[in-house]
Amino acid sequence: MVQVATESDESEHEIIDMLRDSAVSFSTGNLEVSRLRELHDKKCSFDKTIWREMCELGWVGITVPENLGGLGLSATCLGVVARELGKVVAPEPLIEVSSAATLLSYFPENQDLLLKVITGELLLSCGLVEAGEYIGTKEEAVDASSVPGGYQLNGQVFGISSADLIDGYIVCADLKKSLALFYVERDCAGLSLHLTECADGTYSGKVTLNNVQLDETSLLAAGDSLQEAIDHVRDQARVMTSAYLVGLAENVFDITIDYLKVRKQFGSAIGSFQALQHRAVDLFIQKSLASAVVDEVLSEFEQFPNVQDRLHASSRAKYRANEAALLITREAVQMHGGMGYTEECDVGLYVNRALVLSAKYGNSSFLVEKFCDSSAMFPSEVIESDESVLEEGLLDTDEQNWDAMDDEKFRSIVRNFFESEYPTEMRYPSKRPRWNQIKFWYLKLSEKGWVAPAWPTEHGGMGLSPAKMLIFIEEQERCGIGRSPDMGIQMVGPLLIKHGTADQRARYLPKILAGEEVWCQGYSEPNAGSDLASLKTEAIANGDEFIINGQKTWTTLAQDASHMFCLARTSKEGKPQEGISFFLIDLDQPGVTIRPIKNLAGDEEFCEVFLDDVRVPADCLVGAINEGWAIAKALLSFERIFIGSPKQSQYAVKRLEVLAKASGVFQKNTFREKLTRLKLNVLDLESTYQQFADIVRRGDTLGPDVSLLKIWGTETFARLSELMVETAGAEGASIGKIVFGDTEVDVMSQFYNARPATIYGGSNEIQRNIIAKGVLNLPKN
Repeated sequence: MVQVATESDESEHEIIDMLRDSAVSFSTGNLEVSRLRELHDKKCSFDKTIWREMCELGWVGITVPENLGGLGLSATCLGVVARELGKVVAPEPLIEVSSAATLLSYFPENQDLLLKVITGELLLSCGLVEAGEYIGTKEEAVDASSVPGGYQLNGQVFGISSADLIDGYIVCADLKKSLALFYVERDCAGLSLHLTECADGTYSGKVTLNNVQLDETSLLAAGDSLQEAIDHVRDQARVMTSAYLVGLAENVFDITIDYLKVRKQFGSAIGSFQALQHRAVDLFIQKSLASAVVDEVLSEFEQFPNVQDRLHASSRAKYRANEAALLITREAVQMHGGMGYTEECDVGLYVNRALVLSAKYGNSSFLVEKFCDSSAMFPSEVIESDESVLEEGLLDTDEQNWDAMDDEKFRSIVRNFFESEYPTEMRYPSKRPRWNQIKFWYLKLSEKGWVAPAWPTEHGGMGLSPAKMLIFIEEQERCGIGRSPDMGIQMVGPLLIKHGTADQRARYLPKILAGEEVWCQGYSEPNAGSDLASLKTEAIANGDEFIINGQKTWTTLAQDASHMFCLARTSKEGKPQEGISFFLIDLDQPGVTIRPIKNLAGDEEFCEVFLDDVRVPADCLVGAINEGWAIAKALLSFERIFIGSPKQSQYAVKRLEVLAKASGVFQKNTFREKLTRLKLNVLDLESTYQQFADIVRRGDTLGPDVSLLKIWGTETFARLSELMVETAGAEGASIGKIVFGDTEVDVMSQFYNARPATIYGGSNEIQRNIIAKGVLNLPKN
């Protein structure tokens, strides 16, 4: 649901901006990355002077209520600071100590202790290790018993960060078969501390409690209700560590990109080498995914309806942050060459810190194992009919002021219509429907006035805003509606509305709406696919017409089309892009030959179109001569957000699960791990997609970074299709629906559909080139 900004939202944004500015200023002035070497030499986890200054800024108490001495702000605010500290790999234990403060804030009777933690007078950490996170840990690591005058504790607490400088611990123990929290000072009799040096130079501690005697005031809280507080704090620590790792990944990525631009080999900057450019783009994608997931989880942290949802979200954030930070730091070493492996290069400091924090609060394997047992990753979608839509007769009303309507009301109207009118047997087709198969649906939408949802109403469309258009397409995808030959609606109509003449609009738009003319796209050529600017099809002016010669290929369903919009060269002067023009061609004329091409599945989805002395009236030129490239380019950016939609992969996940359960593979650990990692890829694609969707909803222009959606979305879908073939075993290469128990699954259709997805709309290699040039500003070769 699109949220309307309120005054409180604006205030929150202002606070976030101020906190970010404060953290950036403090980090820039006080937290040089090089200081870590001195700390390592001193064998000290962090700088206590720096820590006191952080406490003076109020950071420890960011999420503690104001009435208890904190700032009373959201998790997002703490995440902003953690992210900035990650950029300078600050070892100070803000996440650990602020977690202890948050836990104490659940029990106001301990306010004196809480204030000491917030002000920096007391360095306190809490044991938040989960069972199985450390080798040898058990479900109930510490046992507490009542003794005269107090309590006695026995057991072990693992994973205390910066343990060499921590003053005390909040220990969770089992007291009379109920949870209890105790404050344990470091110098208690019977307490021993074993320090382990970590890769980043900090020290992790294992605390052993051997008949430790505590007085009654050491009991902070007791009762099974404690579990909610502990779960909340553990999830908070996990998300804050994720934010820190994202900041770390962002900065070491920037350092590496800068190095690629200046380091020269063979007379050129190494950043001009395509192999390194594409690797850098893959790192950019991981960074972007992690940022999107962490931002989403932080923004919703206080609103999760239940503990399980919050655990699921925080674990997902940690998984993606782990993956991004570890990959980017490893690749940073590689791209820096031998220098990257030296102690004097700052990259190593990022590598070591990423290793330590990716292992804390769940490494990727630990989290994947937890997800394997979770049914919350893809909860079954319940489609409910909105009775108010039926009662108000909104389904029978074709003309509405759609943009004035609430988004969810609009979604209900669209969903109800699609669910009630589109045949069930045609949903999620295994191949692209031909015109004679899908024409009925096109005409039904045309009759209702819905066939051109994005066109302005004065041209016969619904006049949907970008936000409403997004909903319309999402509901089409969710319902599994087959895509009709819609180039006239998606490409030609918008093109003529913006760049065409009044006569062109009057001539073509009504027939497109009525389904009387069907269009195909004439862009690619045998030697000009992804490199479209090198096209050879030529249009020569001849009086009041153009004579066109050339060949187009990969033209989808041209055999069903009556017209084609086409790019042709009208000048050989200047850059290749400068001599291209945009034409509208009637295919029912001499000189046009269409030859269908069978794809891997044996279907005739693509065609070659030969143009031999084809005569096109001059009034079929769209826009000015030699300016067709800009027109064609403008049509592609909006397309990429939908090519990168998560819906296709979400459907593939569900079909894969059906297949795995029916074939008995689902319970195999190797399969479940592969599936879980792919599910996480799909979920993170959805989070990233929503960030770009927000840009569309605002009516802003998508930048070149939208190409990452196309790359990640199509490659994730391809991996899912390959796992589906593998899961089907000996029948994985069987054509058509395969019977597994009481279900049928068409395995090969998913595999075949995934093959061209990474090619059309600009191959994924070209998309990587676009990001390398347009986002990362890497040098040209």
